[in-house]
Amino acid sequence: MYQKSGENLNTLSLCMIVKDAQKYIEQCIESVLPAITEIIIVDTGSTDNTLEKIKRFNPSVYNMEWNNNFSDARNVSLKYATGDYIIVLDADEVVYAKDLTKLIKTLENTKADCLTVRFHNLINENDENNFSIHEGLRIFKNGSYCFEGAIHEQPVFNFPDRKPVIEQSGVRIKHYGYLKSNSGEKKFNRNMAILNDVLEKTPNEPFHLFNMGNQYMSTGDYKAALKYYDKADKFKDINLAYSPHLIFRRASCLRNLGQREESLAALAQGLKFYPACTDLEFLRGSILAGMKRYTLAIDSFKRCIEMGQAPPNLCFFPNTENIHPLIELAEIYNGMDDYHMALEHYLKALKVNDKGYYLIYKIAASLNKLFADKAIVYKNLCNLFADSSYRLNVVIMTDALLNEKLLGQADIALDACKNNDSTEKDADTFFLRGRMLFYAKEYRAAFQSFSNSICPDVVKGILPNTQRRAREYMLACSLLCSDCYNFFIDIKESMDDSMEKTVYSAFLEADSNPLDDKTLDIISQVLSNLLAVSEYDAFEKALSILNLVESNNVLLCLSKIYFDSGFRDMAIKTILRSVKEFGAIDSKAAMILNKEFSV
Repeated sequence: MYQKSGENLNTLSLCMIVKDAQKYIEQCIESVLPAITEIIIVDTGSTDNTLEKIKRFNPSVYNMEWNNNFSDARNVSLKYATGDYIIVLDADEVVYAKDLTKLIKTLENTKADCLTVRFHNLINENDENNFSIHEGLRIFKNGSYCFEGAIHEQPVFNFPDRKPVIEQSGVRIKHYGYLKSNSGEKKFNRNMAILNDVLEKTPNEPFHLFNMGNQYMSTGDYKAALKYYDKADKFKDINLAYSPHLIFRRASCLRNLGQREESLAALAQGLKFYPACTDLEFLRGSILAGMKRYTLAIDSFKRCIEMGQAPPNLCFFPNTENIHPLIELAEIYNGMDDYHMALEHYLKALKVNDKGYYLIYKIAASLNKLFADKAIVYKNLCNLFADSSYRLNVVIMTDALLNEKLLGQADIALDACKNNDSTEKDADTFFLRGRMLFYAKEYRAAFQSFSNSICPDVVKGILPNTQRRAREYMLACSLLCSDCYNFFIDIKESMDDSMEKTVYSAFLEADSNPLDDKTLDIISQVLSNLLAVSEYDAFEKALSILNLVESNNVLLCLSKIYFDSGFRDMAIKTILRSVKEFGAIDSKAAMILNKEFSV
């Protein structure tokens, strides 16, 4: 831990309340260890290994009986702190390593009463770049704040005769608590019990109503969530920190319930209150695009770029002032067959984020539609990279070219690896060679190359999801070549993913067990692979698997397979069937219909 070495340096106490927090607590403490001088832990009844895991940090641990009040526990922890400043963290919150020095330097110089931090609330288990944002007050002078509120407790300044001096620290905190794996039924029921209790005492308190709405929103019960958001909206104070979040979430809830006009009205009101909130404008553009009001959507997304980044208290998601509106604009232009404008905006997005390799695939698709001479496509893709022979760039470019079925150009790109210092026996090379052989209809050779790519001993590659993608191609090879069938049956039996195994059994063995809509992604890719090599008989035979899927989105899934494979008439017929038989349509299907019927 940090040791004070000068009279002007502020010391920092870490204060935490915990219960059964073993999953992340070591990571949490380690993330701030160099900045703190002591660790105060108030444990409210852990039965797991939480306290055992933190012994090595030599914390001061105090036991407290849980009384359904988070503020009470927080305030007990503050009572024992001796540092000049206090940082309050939950066990599932981790300071980014890059921001640790910033935290230390800020504490060396600050004279503020409190410092705000920026939370990155992770949304996707496998993607730490997918998060929502909120600014929170978590660092303050010892003795200057206490907490109020039984749940979602808020820091309150202890000196009402003056305003606190607040600084933005710029420190970012990674928050794991909103991931589905960490927000189970036990946590939900605990929060509901406390919220029901406080709302019974103060039924019109908008902050508690807002938090109750959030509880239901987190489970996908938008109807129940809206009931509480509506009531909170009537009593809200727009000067309080949660109010812009309330407006955004209420508008999102209305959108999810299909009440898009009402959502647009809520956003219009919100933008009057908070004209600098880019996220409100971005949500407005997204809704307009979904309603096929493309001219208004284009204006809205352009306005996001003009508005720029919102102030920290009005920022809910990252990049709604640059990358996201640029991509949305590109997608709209792409849907309108204006590939020049689509390309222009994809390139602008790549300029903002030169590590956004997913954009290379979008750019390759636009270039392929713009230029009949595929050598020009290849040249333009090469020009995107400072070094087009660098291994990472070669792999991404080859994969993108193969998505466009540009086999000759992909072969040229992949040959660059031979002149590189990398091995030809890594997973990516085997996978990409397998794709080239598959599109050349050399199914046995393709199967072998894909099999090599998933071998446990092969050098790991950099392309995402190649193991699953390779198996999807191998399944297609098995449907097209009897020599591959028996080999794949053995591979299938050794697979760990039960959902994949179930889908593959349905394809290969006429297994009639019902499938849920989570299987549609795998099914869609396998069917698309069959269409990509014009194996129409095998495709028609494999289509019967869709009869096993218990979902109203089956025909929408099929329509997208047809559309992306170039069968526009079949796509339209299938969308119309989906509307007639299931009443199901989504934004992509609506764009397809709008494009075709407006021609």
